[in-house]
This record gives sequence, C-alpha cells and structure tokens, in this order.
Amino acid sequence: FSQTYASMSVKVQNNSGVEASSGEEESNMKCAGATQQETQTCDTEDDDNYEEESDSDNEDVDYEEEEEEEEDDSNDEYDEESDYEDEDEEDYEEYICEDEDEVECQSMLLNDNECEEADTVERCKASCGFCAAEEASEAYGVKQQISSWEMMEEWNELQLYMSRIEAGEIDDEIIRDDECRNHQDLCIKWAVDGECDIPAERNHMIAMCSPVCQTCHLESPCTQFIGAEDNRTPALQPGDLNKLFKRIATASDSFDRLQLEGIIKTDEIDNEDGEWVEWMKQYQPNVLGVDPWVVTLDNFVTAEEAKHLIGVGFELGYETSTFHSNGASKNAGVPYRTSKGIFYQWHGDNAAEQIMERIERVVGIPPIYAEDMQLLKYEEGEYYKYHHDYHAGHLQSPIGPRILTFFLYLNDVEEGGETKFEDLDNLTVTPKTGRVVIWPSVLDDDPLEIEGWTFHEAMPVIKGQKFGSNLWYHQYDFQTPHKLGCGEIQT
Repeated sequence: FSQTYASMSVKVQNNSGVEASSGEEESNMKCAGATQQETQTCDTEDDDNYEEESDSDNEDVDYEEEEEEEEDDSNDEYDEESDYEDEDEEDYEEYICEDEDEVECQSMLLNDNECEEADTVERCKASCGFCAAEEASEAYGVKQQISSWEMMEEWNELQLYMSRIEAGEIDDEIIRDDECRNHQDLCIKWAVDGECDIPAERNHMIAMCSPVCQTCHLESPCTQFIGAEDNRTPALQPGDLNKLFKRIATASDSFDRLQLEGIIKTDEIDNEDGEWVEWMKQYQPNVLGVDPWVVTLDNFVTAEEAKHLIGVGFELGYETSTFHSNGASKNAGVPYRTSKGIFYQWHGDNAAEQIMERIERVVGIPPIYAEDMQLLKYEEGEYYKYHHDYHAGHLQSPIGPRILTFFLYLNDVEEGGETKFEDLDNLTVTPKTGRVVIWPSVLDDDPLEIEGWTFHEAMPVIKGQKFGSNLWYHQYDFQTPHKLGCGEIQT
C-alpha cells in the first residue's frame, strides 16, 4: 500500500487537519509504497496516551530555528532531551540479576551494612545475595524481582511467615494451600510500596501475592481470575484488527484506491454493511496509514458533548499525570509528561453513554473491554513525550494488554498540541473539536504482542489549551476485574 505518511520539504496542512513533515521530495517518493518491514529509511510515527490506573497521548515538536529563539526554557529543555527514546526502549529489556563487576564485588567482602547502600546493591546484586533470594523465591510461586534492601527485608519476612505455616504454627484450616502463592513477579516490590494495605489494591494483593502480604487465610474475589485464562473471551482473534480497520476504510474516500492496491479485497467486503457504511461516512474517515493502521474521524463528538466532558474534568479535578512503562514509573515532573488528567467512570452520564455507543458501533467491541475515560488537559508548554500505550505488565493481569487506542480531541488548539507518530514518517494529527484518531497497540496476527510502530507523543501546546480524552481497549474484560480491584492497572 502506498503509505502516504505524506512528506514535504516544508510543513503543510491539508483539509483533513493532518500535518506531514519529512525530508526531501525524492526521499518521500521512496517511502511511498513501502511498508515498515520493507524499508528502514523512512521515518515512522508514534502517538501516545497516559493513564492513572489505565494511560494518554504523546506528541513531539520539531522546532524551527526562529521558533526555538521564541520558546521558553521549558520548551528548550524539551527539545534538548534526546535520551528518552532510549530510556523507553530500556523498559522492555529483559531483567537480569548479576554483579556489574563480579571480581570487584567479591573482593569487597561485602557485609549487610554495605549492601544496604543503594549504589552497592545496584552494582553487586549477586554478591549481596539478591540473586540467590530471587531464585529461592520460586519456592513460593512466581520468581520475584528483588533489587533493594527494603525488598530483601520483605523477602525475609515472607520466609518467616511461610516457615510458620509449614511448622503448623498457623491453623491449617484457615490456610488456602492451593492459593498461598505469589502469582506475579513484582509482589515483593508492591509490598514495599505499601500496596498490601491500600484499600483499592488489597483484593488484588490478597489473591495474587498472599505470601508476601501474609494473607493466606483471607478470601478475595480476585481469586476467581487466577488460572482462568482459558475461560476469558478475547476482544480480538488473530486477523480481527485488520478487519476492524478495513471496515472503517470502506467508508473513506480512500476505499477505491485501497481496492486497486489490493489492501482491501472484494471478498472482504460485507455487502450487508451498506447501512453502517453510510452511517460512518458522516464522520469522514481518513486513512493515514495501513501498516500499521492509523485512522481519523471528524465531527464524531459534538461541540456540546465536548464541552460537557471538559466540564466534567474540571469538576472532578485534573491531577498531575504519571508515566508507567512495563512496570517503570516516572512522575510528570521529571519531566517526561507534564499534562494533567483524571479517569471518569462514565456510566450513568447520558452524554458520555451516547459517545460510548457510537464508539462501540465503530470498533465492534463492547465497552466492558474499555478502561474508564481518561480526561486530559494540557496548558501552554505541556506535553507527553514519546511513549507507547502497551504495558507488558498487563499480560500478567486478568485484563490483558491494551489493544486499541481511541483518542478524542475536545477543542481546537490555537497552536501546537498535535499527536505525532515519529516512527511513521512523523505523521502528525492536528487537534480539532470532535476529531478522533484510532490506532492499534498490538499486532494483527498476535493481539498479545506489542505493535512496535505505534509509539507516539503529545507535542507541546504552544498557544492556548488542549483538552482530550483517551479510551483504551484491552484484550479481555476490563470493567469486571477493575470494579473488584483486581485489574492491576499500570498507568
């Protein structure tokens, strides 16, 4: 497919509100018609979203020299920090427990006091006994990650608790033998963070981390999800993502071209879909790319509905955003993300329910698979850097990974605030009241694996404010486990 992640030597904006910026015209001609798998020379794009107990959208700005002189220090700092992509990629590297310098660590003859120092722990995990503790933790379930002295102390408490059970010092009748196991590899870390005692997390921790929380005698509604993987109904089967986006594309102006190029085949068209296609055409679907798919709809949310959601955000109170990637968390003040947001349980809100009904009609996935709406607010200079909505930690939870992002723009931004997919030839979507942009977080042929080309960022707002809403869909029922405190969302 001629992926028109359009590029020119200067920035332009077409009628669809999608900006494209790239290199020379000759380079652009080479990129047209090439998939990401066929060429490594074409820039690709990424968009982003963030969550509190779920996530938002990321954007990036290529400042012109004249603009750089006019930007304030915070925006200059944003442009100069180029190491975040590497940092984000590091989150997906395999965890290995070992000494950085085995000879040096062993020669130090470390004692407990020295191993309490954070710097020593980081350099000498094996010599300080952390690696041995991790291996031993498999006796009580999933192997744990132990990377601080506080976590080592928590591990010692766990061993004492389990030894009391084994010695019969705790009444056997109240012990759930089959469930007294750590089911996730971060149980000790979460215990150190106090999650065994946080009401919103307690049900999940009792079920998934009983030994470390010393709660093998307690019942939890979350135990119903342990070992129930085969009983879950997935939102997507292999091949369903392409079907979803191709269906949307049949209502777009690109449909004839996509047929000519073999992207959509005649036998893939549902002749009984005519009424749905006509309904979709009112939202002017615009196919920006097919490998992976990125699609926009216009006027999907009315001005009144947008104003209502913005008002709900102010009423609930926008909060400072956090950044989580594969278990790592960075506060917005680092700064990696400076926007603010709040999750909204929209059930019972007539305006929000009408929006959700339309969204379900577009994607064909019931709302129980979706997180609560994340309402977002960006002031001038605020942004969300290069990131992905997929979190590997969700693979261990009942809800499964995020599979799809449906992002709603709730206002026109005077300048800036675009959503940028850097790895897709800098594909850039301009905010406009009522516009939505849809993209996948997973692969079409394997809905549990990350789609590596849809990293993205929310570019800084240069003038005015930006309001939006994220809606993330998961591979499995999100709402049921979440309401029971069993979702273990990593926002």
